[in-house]
Amino acid sequence: MKTSISQERRSVSCRLNALKSTETEIEEAFFKASLSYTKLEFPAGCYLFDENVQESDLWRLKIYKAGKIYMQGISSQIPVQYFSNEKGKIKSLKILDACAAPGGKTGQLREQYPDAEIWAFESSKIRYEKMTHNFEKLGYENINTIHDDVKNIAKHIEELNYFDMILIDAPCSGEGAVSLSNTKFLENWSLGQIKKYYSIQKGICDALIPYLRVGGELLYSTCTMAPEENEGVIHYLLCKYPELQLENIDLEQNKYIKTKKGLRQFEKLTFKKEISENCVRVIPSEYSEGFFISKITKVGTE
Repeated sequence: MKTSISQERRSVSCRLNALKSTETEIEEAFFKASLSYTKLEFPAGCYLFDENVQESDLWRLKIYKAGKIYMQGISSQIPVQYFSNEKGKIKSLKILDACAAPGGKTGQLREQYPDAEIWAFESSKIRYEKMTHNFEKLGYENINTIHDDVKNIAKHIEELNYFDMILIDAPCSGEGAVSLSNTKFLENWSLGQIKKYYSIQKGICDALIPYLRVGGELLYSTCTMAPEENEGVIHYLLCKYPELQLENIDLEQNKYIKTKKGLRQFEKLTFKKEISENCVRVIPSEYSEGFFISKITKVGTE
């Protein structure tokens, strides 16, 4: 938390919308606008700008207005990269983005799996409208958008074991996003908030585990540092659902992404050993927000 709060402002980053443009086109636009950037090898299609570049500098670009780039933090772009490439070979691939707004990760899924059947749930009306606006602007078509709490999924999809891939970028206390220029969440932060989100996160997971096919993959992520909402949720799932197996997130550190493995203990809590071996935390820095990322495979029936 101290590292995160000490940052005055994180460097601006965006990613290429591969459905509408090319690296050559957007890099030429950056050059013409005199915007200095670094093209990252990972996440794919990610561009990080020098500290003097503001978001508003990109908003003025024609490529932004045309939906050829999407403003998205580095850490936020990482989770989707860890779905298995082999899943893309599945005919009639079905994917769920459980807490989808504003739609950045759903867009990544559409770009990576252009023929997949994708569902995007969002409970907040304002965020849902922003998400659908983004999809239209970015040219993301054939996405089943649902304005409802994903815990009510049974109202919309009756068939269990329906999805090959489920992304739960869960609502959380947001500690990983805080900086000196973004302290709004601190106004409502409390231990009670963490407990509230922990309950919400468990409820979302409980609702969706029955919809994941055997052999299917679930990615669970948050932008908080709170262990209760991260390791605590994964520990809960592994204890409750013996058919779930935790997979390794092999995320190497570099100049722009600092990481460490999941926690084994926090205060009086002790988590399953495999959590500390396989989950990953992205450490808040001047380049990236704090994030927690985990991957689970459903290896059998209950």
